Amino acid sequence: MTDKLIINSLEDFQAREGQQLFVSPPLTASKEMIQQFCRSVNQLDWFHFDEERCAASPFGAIVAPGMFTLSLIHSVYFDNVELKGLRALFLGSDRFRILRPVKAGDQLSLKFSVARVEIRDEGFAVHYDFSWHVNSEEQPVTLGNFIVRYWPDTN
Repeated sequence: MTDKLIINSLEDFQAREGQQLFVSPPLTASKEMIQQFCRSVNQLDWFHFDEERCAASPFGAIVAPGMFTLSLIHSVYFDNVELKGLRALFLGSDRFRILRPVKAGDQLSLKFSVARVEIRDEGFAVHYDFSWHVNSEEQPVTLGNFIVRYWPDTN
């Protein structure tokens, strides 16, 4: 893995506004990962578990639920970025789109960028754009955005 990008101030985010923050190394969406996620959110549909039926379906393989890629963002972000001297609070998402299913065995990479930085009365908010890509294809499988609010950590 490459060195993590270190961000420790409003100015660090402002310098990256409108730019790609990182593209993650490939992560395999294994059958076990998909099924573990499905069990944790009680999504027990056949197309997440029944390999034989999936192989005969238009999917051709076990598929992940739509929120699977969204759930991976936190860990992949912190595999690539280290925040120093900042406290953070997730504020929400304005959009999330699923463009095609993720299948067991797909190699996923996350493209992550700082769309804009917004100064607040207290702290600042960063609007992120992201897209997940399979096997280095240009067309994303999922995409969206979310907002995180940051404050200097005074502790």
